[in-house]
Amino acid sequence: MRGFAGGFLTVTGVLYILLMTNLLIAVTCLPVWVLALLVDLRVSWLWAGLASILLGPALAGAYAVFRDYSLNGSVTAVRTFGRAWRASWRRAGPVAVAVQAFILVVLVDFYALSLWGLRSLALPLTVVLVAGALVTAAVTWVGLAERGDLSRRAVVKASVYLAVRKFGWSLVSLAVLVVVGMVTWRAPALGLGLLAAPGLYVVWGNSRRTWMSLLPATAHVTEEVAR
Repeated sequence: MRGFAGGFLTVTGVLYILLMTNLLIAVTCLPVWVLALLVDLRVSWLWAGLASILLGPALAGAYAVFRDYSLNGSVTAVRTFGRAWRASWRRAGPVAVAVQAFILVVLVDFYALSLWGLRSLALPLTVVLVAGALVTAAVTWVGLAERGDLSRRAVVKASVYLAVRKFGWSLVSLAVLVVVGMVTWRAPALGLGLLAAPGLYVVWGNSRRTWMSLLPATAHVTEEVAR
């Protein structure tokens, strides 16, 4: 469908999937936001870390919605999100736990080194390690969704390589994640209500581009949908 009607349907479809994805992320990750808003994370950081495991399946659900819309023009956001959210616990759940455990260990080591007076030396390495973990996780989520024929270990290894090899896309994704995270931390209503899904859409698109050479031809956006 072309012309004004086609453009109107495209815009409303995009707005719908973004707003609905924002809502679904907020609902499925409700314990994370409650802890972030109501408790002192300096005291309850362990509980916050455990609750943040919910972010992994939520991202998988959001990525599935974006993929389904980009490839098929589908706006069944709730059903697509729910199906991917349930399925991702087995395949992507362990990856989410591993990434969060890695970041936790890095931050604890940074805190220990700070107590020993080595903060200025440890800070650059800590930033690099945490940033690398975040962008690798973003690429891994796309790989797990797109390449079901590959083992989880193979996807993770490929994602580490691709995140470094395509560092330009990784830097853009990292910048978007930082902005969305900072806005959500300071203004949860704005971050969760408006910015989460658009930001994640950019991250998904960048991460998918890093995988493009390893994706089957059927995974490319069709000409009709692209219009």
